[in-house]
Amino acid sequence: MKTFSFLFILLASFSLSLTATAQNFFSDTQAFLSNCVEDGRVDYASLADDPAQLNSLTRQIASYQLKGDRSDFPFYLNAYNVMVIKSVVDAYPISSPMDVDGFFDKNTFSVAGKEMTLNDIENKIIRPVYNDARIHFALVCGAIGCPVLAGEAFTVENVNDLLNARTKKAMNDNFFIRVDEKKSTVFISKIFEWYQGDFGADKAAVLEYINQYRNHAIPASYTVDYYEYDWTLNAKK
Repeated sequence: MKTFSFLFILLASFSLSLTATAQNFFSDTQAFLSNCVEDGRVDYASLADDPAQLNSLTRQIASYQLKGDRSDFPFYLNAYNVMVIKSVVDAYPISSPMDVDGFFDKNTFSVAGKEMTLNDIENKIIRPVYNDARIHFALVCGAIGCPVLAGEAFTVENVNDLLNARTKKAMNDNFFIRVDEKKSTVFISKIFEWYQGDFGADKAAVLEYINQYRNHAIPASYTVDYYEYDWTLNAKK
């Protein structure tokens, strides 16, 4: 009986430890983003000078214990954005993530005990498992052409509301969605071309998706075109 009680206490303690670890990760991610992100720009220079907080978070990502349910979703969103920042800092100073060979598809990181590239996190886990097009306005690739990086961590409690907020912000951002009323044309990010299947079968479906989040809908009669992606680093000025 004493052995059973001991094992029960040990298992309960281990479960609480995992919960605490998850809570620590989300709170530490929040603290990190609050410190280094301002108006969507990242203070890479300061992080390169003092990477202690970033390195601590990277270690947490490596050892994170997945739960195997939808609560893992915000973990992967945060892990992607943190690892993008880590990749930039490791190569800093650079003027674009494209300056780093294999930035997205070769360089690997330990994520919950598995070696992954950024493309692995996005295209082998986040997109196919969670099937949510809003992630394209939450994952930020380190470039000005990306949607604006939130200075807030995704958590189990806020993930749906924050995804909605980031998507709505992007869809109403005149830099990201560029409406030319004189030409009856809307110029949209290459993200909608690269991942068109996530938004709909054609440009009309993409426009319909965009209008779900617009304060003022773009007329269905408008021509939809793409502007060139700006790969300039989203560094704090």
